[in-house]
Amino acid sequence: MDVHSSSSRAGAAAAVTALLLCTSLAAADAASSAQTTSTTAAVTSGSWGAVATTATAAPYGTGPLTLTFSGLLSAPQYFNLVNTGTLPLTAVTVEATTTRGGAVIEACSTTWNELLGTCSSVLPVTVATSGAGPTAYTVLLPAGSSIRLRASVTNSRNFAMTIGVKVSRAQVRAATTTGS
Repeated sequence: MDVHSSSSRAGAAAAVTALLLCTSLAAADAASSAQTTSTTAAVTSGSWGAVATTATAAPYGTGPLTLTFSGLLSAPQYFNLVNTGTLPLTAVTVEATTTRGGAVIEACSTTWNELLGTCSSVLPVTVATSGAGPTAYTVLLPAGSSIRLRASVTNSRNFAMTIGVKVSRAQVRAATTTGS
């Protein structure tokens, strides 16, 4: 004798199917809510560049900066390294060339005391030295901002120092996504 009638088998199969369907839908819903979503954002362009200048406001000029030292114990000269682009920089390449003698360019991570020629609370960092060629200087420089640098004579007098600045794509801060 058949203990299970065909109607009870059909009912049991329907119940199992309904249970599996509910379980599958719940798992699919959980999986879709755990996935990240992406949105479309407009692509815009930006520019990068930097210049060494004695100017404190635009226009800054576009070429190298030339400073003249007229004595062995010439006072240091201060100038600005300005981010002239629309993108933040993580580094710049600085080169100091001289007509003769030696010179050094330094940065202060806090504030220069230009009257005393000192960097408050810390030692200055050498950015470039004449005769050393281009030097990469790591610095976070937001668009439109500047940092004050110091140029000093190290062993000669009556010469000119030219300060060239270049920025490569690798020295521009990588794009970040916010609010996704």
